[in-house]
Amino acid sequence: MKILLGTPPRATPRPWIDFTGVINVPVIVSAFELLKVRPPGDAPLHSLLQHSGEIWVDSGGYQFLSRGVEIGIDDVAKVYSRFWDASTYLALDYPPLPSDDVNTAFGKFRKTIKAYHELSKVLERENIEVMPVIHYYRNEEIVLEALRSIIDHNPKEIAIGGLVPYVLVTRNVPKNSRWRALSFIAKVVEEFNGRVHVLGLGSPSITPTLELLRVYSTDSSTWRIKAAYGKVILPGGGERHVTGRRVNFGRRVIKEDELEELYLFLRETKFPLLEKYPDSLYMSFEYRALVNAWVTLMSRSKPRGSGFRLMYEMVQAMLEHR
Repeated sequence: MKILLGTPPRATPRPWIDFTGVINVPVIVSAFELLKVRPPGDAPLHSLLQHSGEIWVDSGGYQFLSRGVEIGIDDVAKVYSRFWDASTYLALDYPPLPSDDVNTAFGKFRKTIKAYHELSKVLERENIEVMPVIHYYRNEEIVLEALRSIIDHNPKEIAIGGLVPYVLVTRNVPKNSRWRALSFIAKVVEEFNGRVHVLGLGSPSITPTLELLRVYSTDSSTWRIKAAYGKVILPGGGERHVTGRRVNFGRRVIKEDELEELYLFLRETKFPLLEKYPDSLYMSFEYRALVNAWVTLMSRSKPRGSGFRLMYEMVQAMLEHR
């Protein structure tokens, strides 16, 4: 399964440079971040990121929405046209919140489908294909209706968004939300005859389960975010603090045996910057981020956390009894 690393376009570190010649690093950036960037060079995205590999562009719908910024089809089309050299472009989407009532969620689904159709038409003359996006919501009939409406237009691939609050079990989600979300992914993979991308679930806690479900690809930005909070991601998921900074959540500090476990994983998977371990882990955000990126891309261990491991085993049992 392919895992894309989410990143702001001008940010450092850049794992695709540090890991050159070792592994390929597909990247996803947001139109929200590109909106005020002047395109450089003949291949603007590849020049901007200094990356010769695969780059996707997300519409940034959630970022615009969360900041109260109105964004339209023409705005997204202009960004996509300016940065024309990506491998994949995601349609503009309007994600429903878990707290939205059915009518509000239904309205957002209609706007998302309309945006996909209109953006596809606008960009068709520039030979830019758009990947449609659907969102999980607790009323699955609405979602499946939206899915079938999109499938009627024969896309080659589709993205599922809105799963993060259900899988991470945040506020306002129903009981058994994690299992319901994973079951929904299984339905989409079974019903859709094409590639399925799951937005935002590229953590090692969940990627082995997505792989069982035959998801084609997923993405994650947590490799940078966790590093900024002084954390490293362990193989199989879970995060540990390696700095002395004060925090208000996720306070578990890394233990000696976990440091050794992480070292052995990095050594076995041929992490190219192993000579800096562990000293740079404590001192350098960039090094922590590179370690996190490597673990995110390379870990396929069974999930470490009991809840995620249970989900993995339940999906495994479900597939075995089909």
